[in-house]
Amino acid sequence: MKSLDKTGLQSYCGSKIPVRGVCKLSCKHKSSKAETLPFFIVETDSVPILGFRSSIDLNIVKLVLNVSKVEKSICKDMHAIDKTKMDDIISSYNDVFQGIGKLDGGCHLHLKDDAVPTAYPARRIPSSLRGKLEAELKRMEEQGIIEKVSKPTDWVNSMVAVEKKDGSLRICIDPVDLNKSIRRPFYPIPSLEDVTSRLHGVKYLSKLDARSGYWSLVLDDESADLTTFNTIFGRYRFKRMPFGIISAQDEFQRRMEEALEGLDGFAVIIDDLLVFGSTLEEHNKRLVAVLETARAKGIKFNKAKCSFCVTSVTYFGHVISEQGMQPDPDKLEAINNMPTPSNSEELATLLGMLNYLAKYIPNLSTQNKTLHDLSKATEFKWAKEHDEALQNIKHSTVSNLAYFDHSCKSIDLTVDTSSHGLGAYISSNGNVVAYASHSLSKAEQKYSQLEKELYAIVFGCKYFHHFIYGRHVKVTTDHRPLETILRNPLQKAPARAQRMMLQIQPYDLEFSYRPGTEIAVADTLSRLHLPDIDEKLHREIEGVVLILTLLDIYSNYIFNLPEIGSLCADNLKLLGVVQCKLDYYKQIFTIKTGQKQSI
Repeated sequence: MKSLDKTGLQSYCGSKIPVRGVCKLSCKHKSSKAETLPFFIVETDSVPILGFRSSIDLNIVKLVLNVSKVEKSICKDMHAIDKTKMDDIISSYNDVFQGIGKLDGGCHLHLKDDAVPTAYPARRIPSSLRGKLEAELKRMEEQGIIEKVSKPTDWVNSMVAVEKKDGSLRICIDPVDLNKSIRRPFYPIPSLEDVTSRLHGVKYLSKLDARSGYWSLVLDDESADLTTFNTIFGRYRFKRMPFGIISAQDEFQRRMEEALEGLDGFAVIIDDLLVFGSTLEEHNKRLVAVLETARAKGIKFNKAKCSFCVTSVTYFGHVISEQGMQPDPDKLEAINNMPTPSNSEELATLLGMLNYLAKYIPNLSTQNKTLHDLSKATEFKWAKEHDEALQNIKHSTVSNLAYFDHSCKSIDLTVDTSSHGLGAYISSNGNVVAYASHSLSKAEQKYSQLEKELYAIVFGCKYFHHFIYGRHVKVTTDHRPLETILRNPLQKAPARAQRMMLQIQPYDLEFSYRPGTEIAVADTLSRLHLPDIDEKLHREIEGVVLILTLLDIYSNYIFNLPEIGSLCADNLKLLGVVQCKLDYYKQIFTIKTGQKQSI
């Protein structure tokens, strides 16, 4: 900061404003280019003001010098875009928004070998719901969702009837016992980050909601028998996949991806489908392709829950737009208006809501740890420090995060450590994509500073693996000795550092040093972390690792590790540790002896 003795700053009424100094910072507004602007530090307690010249530089204020000509702004709202054309597209596929879908092919529920059938009697329901239940069962039977059962079945589930806001009933089964006996396929469900990492440069989006998605999966006869349920009007079974079955989301995700395979510019998470494009023409072409495929494959959408050709859309609790990803305003409002917790249960709810904002908080406060400590305390007592911590967290939320640019040549991973935590964030083209922080266990807090810094790199690489794997990444740290040890041969590093260095070998990393004052965000994250480690389990792991390391197990004893594993068969935690060490020594034996052995 440069000191100033004289300044021409004055208030609106003409009084002078005392200035302590001035500093220059790089600033951006939305998609405008970065500008270096002067910031004056004043002694008065006043609201920050952005000057007229700075507003012009950031393209916030636009000068119209020719008043005789009205310059039309390009409105990106759906009402200004060719709405008629979009209405024509939707009306052309009106059948896709009617009825229940039906995907080709049957769906089978696989049971475990030791499955034991259970049968439950019909549950009593209030007499006031009897008529509604009978009407809903009849409606579902007419739609082909359920059918009457007269033959004996081994499985008879309980029925659950939930009254919806409009007064109608939602009928499901209670598959608690059936789910324990079903072999789940565990099909990979994309995360929100998997979707947003593909949205760089996207301007137009449409969100499609699959109508009663699971009901579009037709059960084969054997699987339908498993869904038999009892009612006061007799037994029924589902002909379509009922809600609540443990394998339903896996089957539906797989079938949706198979149905839409080969199409460009879409992403699907269970029953929410996102269509996107960088231009209006590209978006419309992709939307038509999705609707055409949906018609051919038997997919139906709920028009009331769909959004067509918009520039921002709420998707899985986050607002997605050209500018990046933002927290849902409704959820932010719920957090801001949440009353002060009066017990541990309410505090747990609050912490859960704050966890939703984790990716938007670059500076989690030290008081956040205080909140977690309070949730574990034997006596709940909300104090002033907890209230201050909560307010600091609310005020530290960033407005939005940029999308990851897959075409960018510069991918930066910045890390730092403190005595109790690690911090990291990843950026592309100078725009922050995501933040991350991690608390250290008591054992990890005893690491040397060099080991902590190396551990921060391991944490950052693993946390952002889906962004950086297979790419050249510039890693910035404020610990200069780390550069030296990373340039030396692996054998010269301490044992624990060797293990960490092995974990980052699959990545293409370029290391650089920068003083901590220049990487304040990561420095803050490392100090303001979230506790998230099972201390007892970590101590057990560290103990076993230490013993195995001190024994110097390489050529002779390494081959006895499977025998050690068999002796630990009754202790799942130790068995997991032995397996980890087995994988580790496969690598370390090659490094120490130059030999490769099959273990």
